[in-house]
Amino acid sequence: MAGWAAQAVLRVVLGFQHARPLLIPDESGYLLAARLLSGGAASDLSWRTFYQGGYALLLAPAYWISDDPETVYRLVVVVNAAIGAGLVPLAYLAFRRLRVPRGRAYVLAHATALIPSAVYYSQFALTDAVLPVVVLGWLLLLHTWLTGGGRWYGVAAGATVAFASSTHARGLVLLAVHGCLLAFVAVRHRRTTGRGVWLPGAVTAGAAGAGWAMNAWVREQIYPGGVAPLGEWFTTRLSSLDGLTWTLAVSTGQIWHAVVATFGLAGLGLVALVAITLRRVTPTPDRLVAGAALAAVAGIALATSAALPSEGTVANLAYGRYLACLTPVLLMAGLVVLTRVRRARATRAVLATVGLTLLATAIVRLHAGERLTRDFFGMFDFPEICFITWNWDSLSLVSATLAAVSALAAATLVTTVMSRRGGFAVLVSACVVAELVIAGVTVSKVTAPWGRILTFATDLAPAGLRADDRVGVHYAGLHWRIWVSQAYQVRTKLVPIDPDHPAWLPPDVSLVVLPWPKGMDIRRTWPAAPSGWWPITGNRNHTGDWVAWRRPGTRDT
Repeated sequence: MAGWAAQAVLRVVLGFQHARPLLIPDESGYLLAARLLSGGAASDLSWRTFYQGGYALLLAPAYWISDDPETVYRLVVVVNAAIGAGLVPLAYLAFRRLRVPRGRAYVLAHATALIPSAVYYSQFALTDAVLPVVVLGWLLLLHTWLTGGGRWYGVAAGATVAFASSTHARGLVLLAVHGCLLAFVAVRHRRTTGRGVWLPGAVTAGAAGAGWAMNAWVREQIYPGGVAPLGEWFTTRLSSLDGLTWTLAVSTGQIWHAVVATFGLAGLGLVALVAITLRRVTPTPDRLVAGAALAAVAGIALATSAALPSEGTVANLAYGRYLACLTPVLLMAGLVVLTRVRRARATRAVLATVGLTLLATAIVRLHAGERLTRDFFGMFDFPEICFITWNWDSLSLVSATLAAVSALAAATLVTTVMSRRGGFAVLVSACVVAELVIAGVTVSKVTAPWGRILTFATDLAPAGLRADDRVGVHYAGLHWRIWVSQAYQVRTKLVPIDPDHPAWLPPDVSLVVLPWPKGMDIRRTWPAAPSGWWPITGNRNHTGDWVAWRRPGTRDT
């Protein structure tokens, strides 16, 4: 409990330095869904990516405590911290299953919970704040069930993976893997799972169906015009040669990111999972769970790459967020190889990891070409990579790879030359120190500056925004990032308006947000404004230029 509390406090401290969504539209999508599920107002995010309701359910109680957007966001950070810190007890259990002694298991559990991606995403209203805990819990429940723990562990595993499927599209991959495992167990291992797979299977199907129904309702309320056609992109990519090439190359980029961001340890864990899965022995619970984890890694990398829209960003080429839910599992496997496996086998695994990393680097480089320097680079997409190379303006692909390979070689040397106990202490100390430093630096170099920029770009506070304001927006003329960000600041649903026909303006609208063409006087941005309306504030920035007009009588000039 003390370890969980310490991890939770660290996450709260890091996340409290901003009080509104920064990663738009993802955060806004989950927060607006949470507001809807809590009984609040809907919104309209039509034709944007569909943000499912499973994670939003966890955030909905924050709206019961307060309807102030900034207070709600800070409560979301607390929810993320409380759940995300659950990596400590779960990782401890996992290390004990892998026969790591108690003391070492506890220390390694903290090193796992401090993994940069888990700490970084806990600062935002994103599924990635909780999915690592959900995935690790699912694998542990599966292992307990397969080792004869009883059918209720199978039921719990099914309910957990069903929740994941209602949270993000990645959860659908996990659900498919779970279904295949249930089918395999039903045929080959029924005697080792208590009373069979029928009850776990029925619970999995029922819970997944309930999640699907909830998401259908959320989609109807918040996306009345439809959602981004991710399914169409997915099928198109997988049915053409160019699409398959894109999918495989981007999947390799995701693997590359996971390996390099963990200084090679996730790659070492991936090699270990492959070795365990491919053993020519009777399938054991350990082998089945390793195979499930490996299938989840491959399935998520391929599915998300196929459905990923090409937006002209470097993150399209090598992105780590989608595999972040499985990175702690890979990291744990890598740590076990270095600290528990015999030296000769560990050395062979390290050499295989180095080869895998260099191959992945070459594939990403050949596929990306000059797009690595030409396309838009956001340091908020690569916080660990930017830290490793200390380059916050572009992706240094080769430098990051060499740094990761060198760090893995050094860790192997330390654990080989020094005694097991001394090498373990040095390795874990280096991991923890590096993780804490990365957490602090990403806040100062990435999160805080980006928060100030976005707050300045879309903030309605200078317009004297009040709780009872209804805000009209001219969607056609505004950059989508502006109105999506402002949709969360407003406590009611945004009202679409046509500035050329002010007679159609609803009588309860008290604030109107319009585009502000370059070179135009702010007082001329709404030529057809009704009598008495005045421009109260405006903003010119890289996101888009906009101006807010206020109704007469709602606030002194």
